[in-house]
Amino acid sequence: MKYRGAISDTDILINLAKGDCLNLLKLLFDEIVVPQFILDVELRKKAGVNYLKIVQAINDDNSILKIVDRRNDRLVNKIAEEVIQEKKKLIGLGESECAGYATALGIPIIISDNYTEFKWLEEDYITLTHCNILTLCEYFDYISKESAANTFNNINSTLTRPTTLSYESLYYKSIRKFKENGWCDYLGIIE
Repeated sequence: MKYRGAISDTDILINLAKGDCLNLLKLLFDEIVVPQFILDVELRKKAGVNYLKIVQAINDDNSILKIVDRRNDRLVNKIAEEVIQEKKKLIGLGESECAGYATALGIPIIISDNYTEFKWLEEDYITLTHCNILTLCEYFDYISKESAANTFNNINSTLTRPTTLSYESLYYKSIRKFKENGWCDYLGIIE
């Protein structure tokens, strides 16, 4: 199962870059849209030494990471701007941009590790963290359970606030989240 695309927030790109596993995204997606604001403002401000890794991944000839500037398309900008203005009353600027792009481009998946803001996004979008992405990669046999757990542990060890939960428990938590939110059909998860 491969998804047409996703809109990427800042933190997940940083976490995947820290764990040297941005390539995981190619297993699940044809394209990852990175809003111009995320690249110009959020990543520049927050990625530190990982900024260059992310930019190199974007500039790679076979990259699925695509920078999109909504201001280059009047209709996309109009649709996105309305959503952004509404969402930024509730959530951060990066997540608001992602929601705007997702709506304007008709891409229902937002990838982000800022799960604290998901309650304002999950009504309208499918939100996936790096752990959810690893879960899907394992579920579809793109990577082994052992490889997924090792990658998870590698990423988790780089986080400011690592989780104490095991990858296995988070795998089942991810599947439960997909079911509870009614995303299984879209994601290709057989209940």
